[in-house]
Amino acid sequence: MKVLKVIDYFYPAQEPGGPIPVVYNFAKRLIQRGHSVTVWTSNLLTAKDKMSGNTLVSQFDGIPVIYFDSLFRYHWVAITPDLISFCQRGLHKFDIIHLYAYRDFMATVVAWFANKKQIPYVIQTLGTLPILLKSKYKKLLYDKLIGMRILNHAAKLIAKSYLEEKHYIEAGSDKKKIELIPNGIDFSEYPEKLQKNNFRKKYNIKKYEKLILYLGRIHPIKGLDILIKAFSKLNNEDIKLVIVGPDDGYLSNLKFLINKLKLNGKVIFTGPLYGVDKYEAYIDADIFVLPSVQENFPKVILEALLCKLPVITTNTCGIAPWIKNKAGLVVSYNEDSLAYGIKRLLKDEGLRVLFKKNSHLILREHFSWEKQVDKLECLYLDIVGGKNVHIRH
Repeated sequence: MKVLKVIDYFYPAQEPGGPIPVVYNFAKRLIQRGHSVTVWTSNLLTAKDKMSGNTLVSQFDGIPVIYFDSLFRYHWVAITPDLISFCQRGLHKFDIIHLYAYRDFMATVVAWFANKKQIPYVIQTLGTLPILLKSKYKKLLYDKLIGMRILNHAAKLIAKSYLEEKHYIEAGSDKKKIELIPNGIDFSEYPEKLQKNNFRKKYNIKKYEKLILYLGRIHPIKGLDILIKAFSKLNNEDIKLVIVGPDDGYLSNLKFLINKLKLNGKVIFTGPLYGVDKYEAYIDADIFVLPSVQENFPKVILEALLCKLPVITTNTCGIAPWIKNKAGLVVSYNEDSLAYGIKRLLKDEGLRVLFKKNSHLILREHFSWEKQVDKLECLYLDIVGGKNVHIRH
């Protein structure tokens, strides 16, 4: 089976976060099962940098990749005109297309040509269906003119969580077309020979100080303002809040808030961290907090569980049902609830021990990559009719 995966960013880019390793892991494992998988993406690396000034045909770790030159970037959306000619010439070579985006240039163009050439596609909106923040009227106009047609013409709609399944239904999609396929995580992602206290030493955090960790983009949707306000209510000199991740236009707002609440020296911004540096932050933390306004399926929580780190997230986070009172606390999206949850988890050592004990059990039961690849492979097979496909159960 010949599969095309379309996503705005792909390795070696890392700054955009979660969807990149998801696409990589599905592609790599499908190739290992004998399928042909190609990734179409942009040549953007960060908000400011790109790989080159032209479209590249290349590979990443054995995965064929075409990096389309992005003439410019609109927020996190890459504008790649070369994509049009590639669709005209080469889209017919694929049996099925998997779009990892909604309301962006690449997914819109590929969906249009797929319909024209009668090639089935599935779409994963990555939690972007709800209109929560800016550009409300632009999004409503897109949905009315284009977006709903893309959803309606899709062979299947993939949801990573029950929350995203709800979003599809609220948007008017047919429930029968929705398939629940969560992300996975591999225990081999945990680096060998990690050293505790390296992260604390780098940022002058004492061993006796409690460390609250957030990891992700610094963006309004992540709820970092309520995290900082909740942190200000803890009234404890021996706690540090560490915020790890790239600035997505919100850092100055948070620094103003920190200054206003007189938290200077208590909140540490590290910028983005990857690989060993990132995992050293996890293992040195006491709890991990993700207080998003709304979050579909954050890989950072899987990474925290991999490191046996107790978590707190909001009830608007798609992964919440799997972890609630098993590997973490789920709180309402407000500073008082969040402050109460943090205080409770920091104070109750027995609860933290229980959550640590359960973390790997939850990962093995619900989030192994092999289980998710089985689901996706079977889904593709059902859509294309089983052409020369071997399913490994």
